Amino acid sequence: MIAARAYWPSEPAYKEGAAAGLSWDLAIFLVAALALVSSIFAGRFVFRLAVPDAAVAALMFLVAVSSQRSLDWRIGVNLAWEWAAMGVAYLLLRWLPRTRGESAALVLGMVVTASAVAAYGIYQGVVEIPQIQEQYRRNPEAAREQIGVSGGSDPADEVRRQALENRVLQSTEVFATFGLANSLAGFLVAPLVLLMATALEALARKPAVGASRWPAILGAAIPGLILLTCLVMAKGLSAWLGLAVASGLLVLRGLRLVPRRVLMVLGVAGAVAVAGLVVAGVATRRLDVQILTQATRSLRYRFEYWRSTWAMITEDAPSFGKAIQTGNFWKGVGPGNFGTHYVRYKLPEASEEIQDPHNLFLDVWSTAGVWAFLALVAALGSGIWILLTRGGQSEDEDASPTDRPAWLLVASGLGLVMVLFLGRMNLFMEDLLTRWLVLLVFWVFSAALLSPLWRLAWPTPYALGAAMSGVTIALLTSGGVSFPAIAMMLWGSLALGLNLRDPAPSGRLHSVETLIPVGALSLAWAALIGGFFGATLPFWKSEAAVARAEAAMQSLPPDYDRAETAYKAAETADRYNVRPWLGHAYLQLLAWQSRGSKAADLRWETIRILLEQAVKPPRNPDSWGLYSERASTVRDLLRIVGPSLSPREILQLQADVVKATRVATRLYPNNPVLHGRLAEASAEMSMFRDAADEANEAIRLDALTPHADKKLPDSMRRRLQENLPKWTERAAGSPQAPI
Repeated sequence: MIAARAYWPSEPAYKEGAAAGLSWDLAIFLVAALALVSSIFAGRFVFRLAVPDAAVAALMFLVAVSSQRSLDWRIGVNLAWEWAAMGVAYLLLRWLPRTRGESAALVLGMVVTASAVAAYGIYQGVVEIPQIQEQYRRNPEAAREQIGVSGGSDPADEVRRQALENRVLQSTEVFATFGLANSLAGFLVAPLVLLMATALEALARKPAVGASRWPAILGAAIPGLILLTCLVMAKGLSAWLGLAVASGLLVLRGLRLVPRRVLMVLGVAGAVAVAGLVVAGVATRRLDVQILTQATRSLRYRFEYWRSTWAMITEDAPSFGKAIQTGNFWKGVGPGNFGTHYVRYKLPEASEEIQDPHNLFLDVWSTAGVWAFLALVAALGSGIWILLTRGGQSEDEDASPTDRPAWLLVASGLGLVMVLFLGRMNLFMEDLLTRWLVLLVFWVFSAALLSPLWRLAWPTPYALGAAMSGVTIALLTSGGVSFPAIAMMLWGSLALGLNLRDPAPSGRLHSVETLIPVGALSLAWAALIGGFFGATLPFWKSEAAVARAEAAMQSLPPDYDRAETAYKAAETADRYNVRPWLGHAYLQLLAWQSRGSKAADLRWETIRILLEQAVKPPRNPDSWGLYSERASTVRDLLRIVGPSLSPREILQLQADVVKATRVATRLYPNNPVLHGRLAEASAEMSMFRDAADEANEAIRLDALTPHADKKLPDSMRRRLQENLPKWTERAAGSPQAPI
C-alpha cells in the first residue's frame, strides 16, 4: 500500500476537490481492519509504544480535526482523511512487523520502490521531456490548448502563454510520478541515505570464509547511482542539502565502523560520482550555472512566503509580547485551505499564489495550530534523538542477518499492481503504459541488485535517523509534509527505525492476553470508517454525476439536457462540492452560445446565478478566484447582450461586476490586475472616486512587483494612466453614492 502511493502524484489537485488519495485512504483503513481481526482471532493484542508514537498520533489527529476550520470544507475534509490514513499507516508499520528482519525487509521495499521511480525520472528527462519540447515547437497552439492555457487576445493571456513556453522549452527538471520536481527530490533523499548506510554496515561486517562483500556492494551501487542521478536531475537544492547533512551523519558513524582510509576512498568515489553527474548535466545542458545563481533568489522567495505565513498565523497579534487572540495561531486554517488565506497576506513583491508555505513547521502550524506544531517538533525531535543517539548496532546481535522475509519485498512490488486500482491508472491512455513498464522493469532490476546487500547487512536505527534528518532538512524549504508519498518516507523511517531498536524499549513488542484494547480500537475504527463514508460518499456520488455530465457534453452531438440533469444531481448530492456549480455554469454558457447568444434566451441569467451560488456557503465564500471568474464572465455577457438591454438592466450587470471584483480585491489585496479591473468597472458606473483610488493602488502595486506575470498588462496600464487625471478631476467635482 505504501509503495503504491509513490506511483501517482500525491500533490492534491485542488480544482478536483483534492480527492485523488481517498481510495488509498480507504484501503489503509481496510488493512487496519484486517490487523484488528487477526488480533481478535489470536486473542491477544501486540503493540510497540514510545514517545514519538504518541507525538505522531497527536499530530495526525490534530491536523485531521482542524478540517472543521476549513473555509473550503470539502477540500479540508478530503485532505483530513489523508492525514488520518498516514497516522494509521504509521501505527501499522510499528505494530505489524514482528521481527527485525521484517522491518528491514520493509526498508528494502522502500528503497527498491524509490529506485524504480528514479529510473522513470531519468527516462522522463532523457526521452519524454525532449519529445514534449519538440511537439511544442511543431505545434504550440495545439500544445497550449491541450494544457488548457487560453488562446485569447487578452494581454494577460499572452503573459501566461510566455510563462508556459519558458517552462516547457527551458525547464529540464524531472518530476517522475510526482507533480513537482521538488516533491520528487524530497522523496529520493531517505532511500539514497538508507542504501549508503546499509553498504557502510556491510563493509563493517566480517564476511564468511571464502566469501566477498564487494559483488553485493558494487551491484547495489547501480541503483544508488540511479537514485543519485535522478536527484541531481530534479534540481532540488533543499534535497541536496538534506542529503549532504545525512551523509555527514553517516561519516560520523563510519569513523567508528571502518578504517579511515576506506572511508576516504568511499568519499572520493562519491565525490567523483557527483562531479561526473554535474559535468554530464552541464554538457547536456540539463544543469547550468543558474541553479546556483538562482538559489539566492529562490531563498528570497521562501522568506517572502514565510513572512506572509507568519502574518497569517498571528493576524492581529504580530508578536508573542501581546495576547494572541487569533484562531489561526491556536487552531490553524484547516488542510488544503492555506492558499485561500495566504493571498490576503501575500507581499506585493512575492512571486506566486502558493498552496503551502514551503516549510514543514509553518505548514503544520498554519494548518492545525500551535499544538500540532509542538506535536511535530516532539515527534521529529524525540525520534531523531532516539535513533541517532541510541541507534547503533548492538554488540549482542548476530553478525549476519538470518531472518529474510523475502515475501515482504515481493509484496512491495505488488504496489505496481495496486496503483492500477487505487490510482485509477488506465494503461491505454497517453504514455501510462510506457511509464508502468519502466517502473516494473527497474523495480525487478533494483530488487535483484539490492537483495544481496540486504542479506549481508541490515540498515541500523542510526541509518533511519540519518534518513529522517535528511528528509526534514529537505522539507525546511519545500512542501511535502502533507503529501503521503513523501511524508511516509519521513514517518516510515521513524517507525521502522524504532522497530529495529529491538530489544530496546522503543522497539520491543508488548503482548497483552486480553481483547479489551482490541475492542477499544475496533470501536475507534468503526467510528473512523463511519465518518469516512459519511463524509465521502456524498462527494463520490457528486463526482460520479459530474463525470456523467462531462461525458454527455463530449458526445457527438453534445447532449445538453442529459448533462444538465447530471449536474443538478451532483449539486444535490454534495452541497460542499463546488465543481458541479462551475460545470453547470459552463454547460449553460455552451448551450446559450449554441443557440446564438441571444439576450432573449435567459440562459445567460442562469449562468450568473450559478456562479453566484458557487461562492455561497457552505461552499468556499472566500475564493478570490471564483469571484474574479464571476466578474469576468458577467462582463463578457454584458458585452454581448448589452445592446439589447435597458439602461437599468445594464446598470445592474455593471454593479454585479463591481461587487464581484471588489470582493476579489479585498480577498487578494496585493493583486494589481484586480485593482485595475475594479478601477475600470467603477468608472463605467461613474464611481470616479473609487476608480481613481483603485487605479492609484493598481499602479503602485504594479511598480512594486518584479514579476512579469503579476504586473498589469501594458494596455491596462496605459488606460489607467491616461484616465486617472480625468477620474480624479471628476471625483473632486461630484459626490458618489456607494454600492
